[in-house]
Amino acid sequence: MCNEAANLVVSTGEMVLQFDGLAEPPPLKVQAALPIGRDYKEALTVLLSKRKGVVAAAMALALLAAGCSGSSKDSAGGPTFTFGESTDFPTNLLPIISAGNATSTQNIEVRLLPYSYNQLPDFTVEWDKNILASEPTNEVGADGVQKTTYEINPKAVWSDGKKITAKDYIYTANAQKSSDPAAGGCAALISTNGYEQMASVEQGKDDHEVVVTYKSAFPDWKSMFSPVFPAHIMDKGDAKKNCDYITKGWPIKDGIDGEISAGPYQLLKKNIQAGKKVVVLTENPKWWGKKPNIKRIVYNNIGSTSDTVVKSIKNGDVNMVYPQPQLDLVKDLQALSPDVKTTTTFGLSYEHLDMNVQNKHLAKPQVRQAIALGLDRSEIVAKTVGQFDNRAKIDNNRFWVNNQPEYSDNSGGKYDKANVAEAQSLLEQAGYTKGADGIYASPVDGPLELKISTTQGNPLREQTVDLMTQQLKAVGIKIDKFLDPDIFADATKPTSLEAGGFDMALFAWVSNPFISQTLPLYRSPVDGAPGQNYSRGSDKAVDALLDKLAVTVDPTQQKDLTAQADKLLWNDMFTLPLYQKPTLLAYSSKYTGIEDNTTTFGPLWNSDTWKVK
Repeated sequence: MCNEAANLVVSTGEMVLQFDGLAEPPPLKVQAALPIGRDYKEALTVLLSKRKGVVAAAMALALLAAGCSGSSKDSAGGPTFTFGESTDFPTNLLPIISAGNATSTQNIEVRLLPYSYNQLPDFTVEWDKNILASEPTNEVGADGVQKTTYEINPKAVWSDGKKITAKDYIYTANAQKSSDPAAGGCAALISTNGYEQMASVEQGKDDHEVVVTYKSAFPDWKSMFSPVFPAHIMDKGDAKKNCDYITKGWPIKDGIDGEISAGPYQLLKKNIQAGKKVVVLTENPKWWGKKPNIKRIVYNNIGSTSDTVVKSIKNGDVNMVYPQPQLDLVKDLQALSPDVKTTTTFGLSYEHLDMNVQNKHLAKPQVRQAIALGLDRSEIVAKTVGQFDNRAKIDNNRFWVNNQPEYSDNSGGKYDKANVAEAQSLLEQAGYTKGADGIYASPVDGPLELKISTTQGNPLREQTVDLMTQQLKAVGIKIDKFLDPDIFADATKPTSLEAGGFDMALFAWVSNPFISQTLPLYRSPVDGAPGQNYSRGSDKAVDALLDKLAVTVDPTQQKDLTAQADKLLWNDMFTLPLYQKPTLLAYSSKYTGIEDNTTTFGPLWNSDTWKVK
């Protein structure tokens, strides 16, 4: 099945075959007599009968790139693989700002940008032998000062031929060390964790050695410099100019600045069709590691509508889908066996509800707590993810998911079931009275009417909001549903998470094996910059515990500190965890080497090693 039409353009004495929506149209001109009016299939038949060899191969590639097949041989002698992206198409490709902090961005860039350490499916990490020449060393001296040394692989280069050096590591650290503009930082950063703990980042014995000194012990040092950014592209030589650059990021229509990469693939601007929500990765000719078996990866944003997802992989339009699992979708994909392999896995992602304390109602802790008491999370789980996987359960921890050994239930069971009477009592204590329409109202702030924002094209989330609406109506709280196309956009979009123009937001955090990466979700905003704390909630006691956690190496002490912080956050109720999200991966059985990775690295984490059977 073809996704895009082929147009025939006839000029004097020759015919040019053009394909709408082709990321890299082959410069193919074929002398042929062809009556005007024939469709493109007939055109191909005629031309293939007249031209053999290279021309025929090029036309087959053109047919492939036009969307007529999910996989074929390309002009580089290797297969093309098409991934059917189900999440929102990215608006920005710089992953350290809110607009680029999206699953779709990570899926595109996981084999583009260089990572010092890679996250594996079993939640462990390993140093990247292509980027580094040896395993980094980490030492904590008698004075408690921690020093980490990286040796960069001398073969490692950016896609423009520039070597990866200590300058890139130094820039990466300096660019993310602070969100305070007064201190030379940048408010647009989603996190400064780890980098702000660094006392210095310096070149070692040569420009391929980097020595990092921390102010105190930092347990998650392996999470740093993943990714590394190109100083020669991004460093403007001035803190304000650098912040302006970071704030703008890499808008999808412009692509990655300098088309830079340092992985087996690259993303050229000409291969981005933002309007059609398609990008194409091609082999990076400067890649010094093992050449990828898959030469081109097409990211086609097909959305999450079940029929579209199933038909796309069934017809071979895409080779892999990674949609939000739903009961009918799981069954329909499983029915495609043995041509399609399907797996569900519980990983490091969890669904939650953020409550924006800037809202006049949600600024009151009694209202936030009443909302949590009015929701029956057990029913939500049973009627959503529990429909297709009986392992699903509510999540009662903001730092660890259910299948991590550090997980503990810190809620005291108070919010497992709805308690309408107690919820209404809290509202009345806050000065609300129930009106004739059954909705509570404040004499100062008016009716308790709130909007829950969530992503578009996600039926499971829509179903969750519908359930919440019914449950909270019983309490006396009116809920409106808003499918926000700008929920993950930057602060220029007034309803985005970063801008704070929402009441409550339903989405998921995709976590990783490093506990320190969770800390920015709950730290108090600094000078109005929320980072990843989109609720804008602030608890100084929680901040103090997070500060201790950031320098605690012992796993037992880490678990204890997170439990203390989580108990405080249950009372604050800035965010309400719902459930650990299952992932659903389905892919063509023609391929080997594919393995789900539920960390932030995602399902394409090892795409350069896949093979066609």
